[in-house]
Amino acid sequence: MQLAELGGDWSFQIPAYAMAGATTSREDVAVRVPYNMLVTGVDWVPQAAVTANGTNFSTLSLRNRGAAGAGATLPASRSYAATNSVAFVPEAMTLSATATDLQLTAGDILTVQMIFTAAGLVIPAGTLRLTARIR
Repeated sequence: MQLAELGGDWSFQIPAYAMAGATTSREDVAVRVPYNMLVTGVDWVPQAAVTANGTNFSTLSLRNRGAAGAGATLPASRSYAATNSVAFVPEAMTLSATATDLQLTAGDILTVQMIFTAAGLVIPAGTLRLTARIR
């Protein structure tokens, strides 16, 4: 039996590093996808509380750069425009409503992306837990 033959969901723990400042976006390599997979969930656990701001906010995303590094698909995201976070409390990120955005191909490079809007808002360090099923 090979690992690819195992059923059920796989979990990947992905460290996310804090933004250096409210207007300093960042993107870090998270994982290289080992098999064709379907994203079934992404949780975010911040290491510090975050107070949302409807004007000056930032967005945390799991980005699929594809195998060539140029992809722009966002399988999951979490905006700080409306809802606060509590330190060390897991929360489900919003999955893309586009079914194909949730389909990962072996060799795809996933990144953790933090981008700001207007004057921004610092997203703290934390952990993403990607849950995916081999397809």
